[in-house]
Amino acid sequence: MRRLLVPMVVVLLAGCAGPEVVPMGRDTYMVAKDGNFTTWGGGGVKVELYKQANAFCESRGKQLMPVKEASRDSGYARYANAELQFRCLDANDPELRRPTMESDPTIKVRVE
Repeated sequence: MRRLLVPMVVVLLAGCAGPEVVPMGRDTYMVAKDGNFTTWGGGGVKVELYKQANAFCESRGKQLMPVKEASRDSGYARYANAELQFRCLDANDPELRRPTMESDPTIKVRVE
């Protein structure tokens, strides 16, 4: 019984760890997550990502600087999801400033 219990606990704890923060380049990271059947809005998922990104940067003694974000609400046969690209910067880094986030349009029109 004990041989089965340890692997089961490891699998359960791994599932609770949350989404993985992935490096994208120097001081720049990305994290993404799908919601679940009780998460209707992408904004709720985005809140979780900001909390995780902030904790990630603070654990390195740095400040969170959002770069780009995107989210989508749940719909037919899909969960809500969100993505956050961010930087972890020193408090005196000149790039650390008040974030001015812009929406990334889901429909792009090319005029020729």
